[in-house]
Amino acid sequence: MTVTCEEDIRGISISVIFSTTTHSPTHNSDKTDAFTMPLFRPFVPYHNSAGQTTIVKFGGLLTTEFLEPAPGRCFLFRQTYKHNLEGTAIPDNLRKLIDSPRKPGGPLLHFHQFQTEYFRVEQGIMGIEVNGVHKIVKPEDGEVSVKAGSIHRFYIHPDSPGDMTVYLSASDSGMDYQLDRIFFENWYGYWHDALLHEGKLNFIQYLAIQDGGDAYSVPPKWVPFRRFIGYWGSVALGRWLGGLLGYKPFFKEYTTDWDYAVAKMKGSWFQRHLVEESYTKARTWDEQLALDIGKPTNAEYEPWTVDLTLKQPFNDRVNGVNGKATTNGANSTGAHVNGNGVNGVNGHGANGVNGVKARKLAAAQ
Repeated sequence: MTVTCEEDIRGISISVIFSTTTHSPTHNSDKTDAFTMPLFRPFVPYHNSAGQTTIVKFGGLLTTEFLEPAPGRCFLFRQTYKHNLEGTAIPDNLRKLIDSPRKPGGPLLHFHQFQTEYFRVEQGIMGIEVNGVHKIVKPEDGEVSVKAGSIHRFYIHPDSPGDMTVYLSASDSGMDYQLDRIFFENWYGYWHDALLHEGKLNFIQYLAIQDGGDAYSVPPKWVPFRRFIGYWGSVALGRWLGGLLGYKPFFKEYTTDWDYAVAKMKGSWFQRHLVEESYTKARTWDEQLALDIGKPTNAEYEPWTVDLTLKQPFNDRVNGVNGKATTNGANSTGAHVNGNGVNGVNGHGANGVNGVKARKLAAAQ
């Protein structure tokens, strides 16, 4: 692990680089995954994917379709990874990512502290590494599981004849932070935006989101107590420090069930200050229309609140001083404010603001 410090115009950045080398009969790779750790710069999403049952990331390189989970499972989705994207309409930043070692082909090594994960391949070949052992999984193998606490990752196997489509689900731990639709919506949304538009993952933001889904990265094999350090390091940096610095595990732009995500974050003392709840008081569009009472009048300031380009005599449409006004009609005969109409301010209107004074004066005479 290499740690370097650099300064830019937005503050101090700490680049943390993890190098993971794997060797197996089925999967050989030298893969370097770079993270940046800029302080006090929480991530802001680049796109909105909330409310979509099927989410497409990286131009179709990764497609996830959310499905109804079976009893005892907290999520279910059908996911397809592609080897490559063909065509001339591929944006330069996406093509650069596809041609790099960081091309999305599966998650980094991680473990789930409290959940067992299940995989069933529909088409293609999936490679999976569990506690250092690599194996391939095909459609005829049925459902395979990875027990809670197992350090693992999965990927589209290089020998897969085409796209890899797999069904993923996990046991329901009943905890606030677990593998579920909210986590995957946010992880895939962030993964997409960070790699394409910022070039790398923010280390603290990555840990905050992963912690929100009971997913924890691990240090190299030579580090003792890998799982202990992976779990508590992620909680301390992602949830506790990240929460205090403003790093959220979930974003409204990515999340379909935002009320559920808010309830999750309120469960942590370090993150509840990140929760804003005024949205619960927002009115629907129909309710907003029902509140429309028409244009209020602005007395002598009316000329600046109407369209002055209309081809109508100025005095006939604004304040109507000595004219037949349509708005305030002072000294006019129009049934309007400041006139003799229903709302005749300073006039004889039945409901006029100052029309009451006029009626009292008439009665006295």
